[in-house]
Amino acid sequence: MKLLTALRAELLKTKRTSSLYFTLATAALVPAIFLLNVLTNGGDVAAIGKDPLNTIFKLGAERTGLVFFPLFVILVCTLLAQIEYRNNTWKQVLAAPQKKRNIFLAKFLNINLLILLFLAANLLLTALVAVVTHFMNPSLHVLQHSFNWTRLFTRTANTYVTMLALCTFQFWLALRFRSFIVPTGVGFALWFTGMMMSFEFQSSLVDYFPYSFQAFPFIPDFQSKMTQINLTSLGYATVFLLLGFLDFRKRRLTS
Repeated sequence: MKLLTALRAELLKTKRTSSLYFTLATAALVPAIFLLNVLTNGGDVAAIGKDPLNTIFKLGAERTGLVFFPLFVILVCTLLAQIEYRNNTWKQVLAAPQKKRNIFLAKFLNINLLILLFLAANLLLTALVAVVTHFMNPSLHVLQHSFNWTRLFTRTANTYVTMLALCTFQFWLALRFRSFIVPTGVGFALWFTGMMMSFEFQSSLVDYFPYSFQAFPFIPDFQSKMTQINLTSLGYATVFLLLGFLDFRKRRLTS
């Protein structure tokens, strides 16, 4: 119950920020671009011709999952974890009748709720794009095609799980450093490195580099490794969360 109380406190803090609007706006970026492409009869219309309904969700997931989703996670982990730094309220938070464990977990759960909201909003907006495409281009018969729900669920679940290693490490960095620039800069640099390792250098080290994991759900050659990567991501997340908590537990009552 005390953890729920701490989580409610974090949710109230989030309501006073632009985090919710930031989450929805970022989730809408790829669907908005896709919709603009459809309205202007761009290249995406031809690309989805054979299996339009499944392809719309596939292309949307790839474009979101490879770029916008990891960058969103890096930013939201930093922004929410550093609320106390910005408001100089760490002393009040740590002096509250709550265990540090509850405070730490509540902040982490709050971030993950926004991440799940991002994924849900992105799927709903992509579905809206599919409906608009159906009526804008009746010849495609978008809504008359069968839809692979299993593939959608599996891809979304893999997208979330593979992001957990990155999320926990960024969360730890954001709590560890007062400066917004340090965790954000480190996160962007590691994400760029992970993408280069996956697509440019095709390094064998991508199986062990947490900032490469988010590419696995969208690369056909990596599908056979998904179970291994999911377990590796969960393992990293557990280790980073534990190390982050041990570091957080040492925090003194300073503002």
